Amino acid sequence: MTSETRHAQAAGRPWSRGGGGTGRAAAETSAVHLLDLLSEVVFRTDADGRWTYLNRAWTDLTGHEVGPSLGARFLDYVHPDEAAYASAVFADLARGTTGQCLYEARYRTRDGRYRRVQIRATVLRGPAGEALGNTGTIVDVSGSRFAAQVVGEHATLLESVTAGRSDELPTGVAVYDRDLRLRRSSGAVERLVDVPLRVGDPLDRLAERARPADWRSRSLSGEWGLVPVALRTGRAQLGDLELVGAGGAGRSLRASVIPYEEGGEELAAVSLCDITDLRHAERRQAGLARLGQHALAGADLPALLTEAVELVSATLEVAVCEVIRDAGDAAASGGLARVAEPPASAAPAALGTGPIYLTGPLAIEARSLVHLALDVDEPVVANNLDASPHLRSGWSDAGRAQAALAARVGSSAAPFGVLAAASTMPRRFTADEARFVQAVAHLLGAAADREAAERRARTRHEEAERGRAWLAARAEVTAGAMVAGQQQALMLLASLARGVTSADVGAVALPDEAGNLIATEVDAAPHRHCDPETLHGLALALEAAENRAEFLAGRPVHVDGLDESESWSGPIPLTAAHDVPTRDEATARAGMAARAGMAARPEADRDGPVDLATAARLREALVIPLTAAERPMGALVLGNSPDAAPFAARDPELAGAFAHDAAMAVHLAEAHRDRARAAVVQDRERIARDLHDLVIQRLFAIGLHLQSLSRAVGDVTAARLNAAITGLDSTIDDIRRTIFRLGPTPVGV
Repeated sequence: MTSETRHAQAAGRPWSRGGGGTGRAAAETSAVHLLDLLSEVVFRTDADGRWTYLNRAWTDLTGHEVGPSLGARFLDYVHPDEAAYASAVFADLARGTTGQCLYEARYRTRDGRYRRVQIRATVLRGPAGEALGNTGTIVDVSGSRFAAQVVGEHATLLESVTAGRSDELPTGVAVYDRDLRLRRSSGAVERLVDVPLRVGDPLDRLAERARPADWRSRSLSGEWGLVPVALRTGRAQLGDLELVGAGGAGRSLRASVIPYEEGGEELAAVSLCDITDLRHAERRQAGLARLGQHALAGADLPALLTEAVELVSATLEVAVCEVIRDAGDAAASGGLARVAEPPASAAPAALGTGPIYLTGPLAIEARSLVHLALDVDEPVVANNLDASPHLRSGWSDAGRAQAALAARVGSSAAPFGVLAAASTMPRRFTADEARFVQAVAHLLGAAADREAAERRARTRHEEAERGRAWLAARAEVTAGAMVAGQQQALMLLASLARGVTSADVGAVALPDEAGNLIATEVDAAPHRHCDPETLHGLALALEAAENRAEFLAGRPVHVDGLDESESWSGPIPLTAAHDVPTRDEATARAGMAARAGMAARPEADRDGPVDLATAARLREALVIPLTAAERPMGALVLGNSPDAAPFAARDPELAGAFAHDAAMAVHLAEAHRDRARAAVVQDRERIARDLHDLVIQRLFAIGLHLQSLSRAVGDVTAARLNAAITGLDSTIDDIRRTIFRLGPTPVGV
């Protein structure tokens, strides 16, 4: 709510002239509009010190909206330390001790911070002299307050320079005259810029060494340089510089140029302060912010690791930096193996916050720098690796390192690895540098945790999708088994299983008379360019004793490394020699396998090895028993070539459940067909019995009667009777053939 809408009908405005009508309303609206254009806060309070009017500048100054602020006490926004003084000032104003007041206070803004403001107020009184409230302005003086502090510091510095005590200052000071010639300088200047300066040297000598830090900064010399502008305007100038030498960028300096007069002559004092540590801290913060943004934006982890290593290397100016993975074994982690038990020096983890410096006995007891960093929550620093060379162990790139520091990436419960940096030159890493590496490690740990969570979510989603696919396949094969014959149902089983697992080959193997499994239905992936008919009749066997035991126990068997053998082994029975099943039992037996490869051999040629060059080479196979009603029926075989994707982790479990349901569906469908055939036989016997008892016997009796009559009549009549008897015999034969031709009604018709 703005001041116009809140006070459109307010009376008694200090700026109103009385009167009424449209002219007065327009004048008030114009006045309110003009007040809202001011940069100063214009206010009015009632006798209790509550706001009754505020212009728009109130929101610009404090961030508070005008509408909600009206009715609040002005003391509610004053800093608690200054509230008592402000209350006393306004009390004196209300009592008439003074007609107006001017004072400074800290005012609270919307974000909870405070700004220094200057309040000028005048009391409003009624006809009887009573206090009606206050009106006045509020001005932000935070900037001028800071400027006053800077001016005070410059004045102190200038006093020290003019008193000839510049060598006592921690900063370097050089004084130049109007001609930009050096009058005098402190020794600190030469130490900072590493250039000898003599009285009378031009400003350009210093400016060539100290260049602007960036495009926003200005040089010391030149028409618009810091020193010429300060001498022309009489105002202090501030700028950042970078020292440039043969080795490239060096220190960072902040230059303050202060103009002053001495003996009627205009001079400029150039104060140089080393802000290298500040610049390094800014670069570290900027690098962390950029890395954090990329991490939040979802950058892939390998790219983020590379960026982090480059950031640490560039910021700390180290030759070696690496993220050493904690993979659980030394071979996979580049020499870093997870410490099963904390090393003897694990106690430093309780030393409190801050880097752990490996010196003295602590360095002797520590196993290595990276192993200790993996077990503690603080960064670990070793500034003298030559004195403790064993600290380099566990890190293959630390052989030339003179000093190193490391921090764990990830939590102590699930560490991702260690971020380590090393210098090949003698150096002492500071606590700020160690905390910087730790901050980078924390960012990487969060990114690694997020990637792991996303990977788990993707895995769960893929498993759920695979589970739904298996359920759909189970429903399809169950429905298909009821409307198709056994051969078509088994082919559907092999095709669906191969499709869900994306395997290269899917086959159903049934036992022969000897108990060995023979591939009867085979389905191959289109990209295999393999004719499934060529695989029919191949004998399959399980040679590995442990795999055979698992298979006979009804569990799926996963065989890997099938492409490592150069020959196939012959099939062997899944039962002992004295347990060879009968033909009927063999049709319900199962077995499958491979020892060094998927044993596939034509039934007609089982003697001697088969060259792999003539066979389809597989890398792995999944062999699932087909069991129904606790009776083995055969095996479902799924195979992948060397260039195919491996089976999913839960494929054996899900394929086993699918095979069990599919085998049960085939078994039930076959049982249904058996019951249909039995019903046909029973109907045939019943019909035959009924026809025999009721029809055939009567027809036979009629035929005998006619035959006896034929002997008592003439030849012509006898011939006609014999023809009728022959017709009766043919009818009896037709009835018998019709009975035996009865068959089951097709399922689904």
